[in-house]
Amino acid sequence: MTAHETVSAGPMWATSRLRLVALDAGLARLQLDDRREFFRALNVSPEATWPPELNNTESMTQIRDRLTENPGQTGWHGWVFIMRWADDAPGRLVGNGGFYGPPDSEGVVEIGYSMLPSFREQGLATEAVEGLSGWAFSQPGVSRIRAHTRVSATASRRVLEKSGFVLAGEVNAPEAGQLAVYTLQRPAG
Repeated sequence: MTAHETVSAGPMWATSRLRLVALDAGLARLQLDDRREFFRALNVSPEATWPPELNNTESMTQIRDRLTENPGQTGWHGWVFIMRWADDAPGRLVGNGGFYGPPDSEGVVEIGYSMLPSFREQGLATEAVEGLSGWAFSQPGVSRIRAHTRVSATASRRVLEKSGFVLAGEVNAPEAGQLAVYTLQRPAG
């Protein structure tokens, strides 16, 4: 492996400023067990504040375990968002996200995302959500993407709206409070 090679057995998706990399079981394991090797494998500069909020050992363990048990589901769980200034230089991890599993029987997937504080308010979250949505709609059987966010999370709601999601209603979740439910339909054609 060269010093500037990116490693991933999972899918990748590029946007104008980001490279989205799906975690496979190996990368998910490194994220938990060997953060330095995780950064090296992705060819990114170490991030002292990694992972972003809404991520913890429990959520990262769930992703690792799901990908270990079902390696064919790579792409339907965790992704990382990498910003690069030059192809021959290490990138910066700016956030992460992904899906809560493959499409259900109605072709619906649920998306989630989180950005490191220093990379917020730059349009990167919108770009990442649009990239993840583009990847999901490129997969067979996906008809709609759903997202839940706290009613009070104005910035998160704005990201979804700028990405084309439409408010579908609200639900009360005992552990999270009042949540806004957004959906994005597969584009026609």
